[in-house]
Amino acid sequence: MSDLFPHDLQLQILKRLPLNSLLKFRTVSKSWNSLITSNHFISSHLQSITHNNPQSLFIRYFDRTRKIEQYITAKDDQTFGIHFSNIDFQHASKTAYFRIVGCCNGVVCLSDDLFDSMCMVVLWNPSIRKSVRVLVPDYQQNCVWPRFTVLGFGVCPVTHDPKVVKIVFVNAFSVPDQITVEDPPLVEVFSVNSGGWGKPFGQNRNRPCNKINITWSQVCFNGAIHWVAYDRRIEASGRCIIVSFDLVHEVFDEMPLPDALASQDIGNLAMSSRKGQLTMLEYDMEKGKEACGVWVMKEYGVPGSWEEMYVIRLPGMLRRVVGFRTNGDMVLALKNHELVYVECTGNVKSLGIYANIRSFFVGSYMESLILINQLDQ
Repeated sequence: MSDLFPHDLQLQILKRLPLNSLLKFRTVSKSWNSLITSNHFISSHLQSITHNNPQSLFIRYFDRTRKIEQYITAKDDQTFGIHFSNIDFQHASKTAYFRIVGCCNGVVCLSDDLFDSMCMVVLWNPSIRKSVRVLVPDYQQNCVWPRFTVLGFGVCPVTHDPKVVKIVFVNAFSVPDQITVEDPPLVEVFSVNSGGWGKPFGQNRNRPCNKINITWSQVCFNGAIHWVAYDRRIEASGRCIIVSFDLVHEVFDEMPLPDALASQDIGNLAMSSRKGQLTMLEYDMEKGKEACGVWVMKEYGVPGSWEEMYVIRLPGMLRRVVGFRTNGDMVLALKNHELVYVECTGNVKSLGIYANIRSFFVGSYMESLILINQLDQ
């Protein structure tokens, strides 16, 4: 067949096939294997999947009864909550469960860390059963002040290269008020395509200011990683901002927040995305009044376009927002350890999953060929 049809026609046919068929077709001929594993085809297939296939959700939780991590996917359509597909994950955490840094273009980034001590990150594509172990350099030794480490994860929208960003900065709460620390954060980027960590960002590279502390709350959106952060350059108590990292040009940037969010306690905010818009969650966890406001940036990159869309109020029940469905429905963890979703009508529906609240993760998911050329580790 590969000799009967023009190369371009083969490409158009193959990129519309299910991923399982593509994996089988790799064995048909060397030319098809070369085509399917090429960067150009991986990109074309990803775009085809994004536009033509229904979205799925990737869900992780820690089963407290069986003491194991559970990874499942669910079609994000009218059958959501009825049918789940289990996924086997061959790596075991040194602690109870991995921290999921993020999920992007079918690749999940998991960090095996405990109290800021980390040594390994796993990049995992469940759809092709490929994973890459990444050893994380440790810079805690010989440091005058305790350091705090934050990771970020995303896939470059141009090269489809998965990248892990590591930011190490002095823990501001461990430094006496009379001491001024001038050292900027240490920044390194791991790239799958390069096979290792790049050189630490030097003086000539754009880095976050040393008076900005970045939290783990993040989302990969519009080709950049976005973290919630607090800025102590003007006010000692700090004001909340967003720090972003462009995955194409590998540069940092800052986004101001409206006063209603900027003046919040950093622990009350969390990054997300909803229906194609950058989203900020604003919690009010006063006992008996538990609620969460959903703010969206109506026009990306325009600070004045932030708008509070709605507030979900579940007094005595709400613990945290875990994610959003494609239609905008909110997926929540309740105080009774139950995972539920709230329809736009306000109806709360159970997913029948009970687990450790901190272990819940929900992210949009698609099949992709990213990591297909990597040796499974």
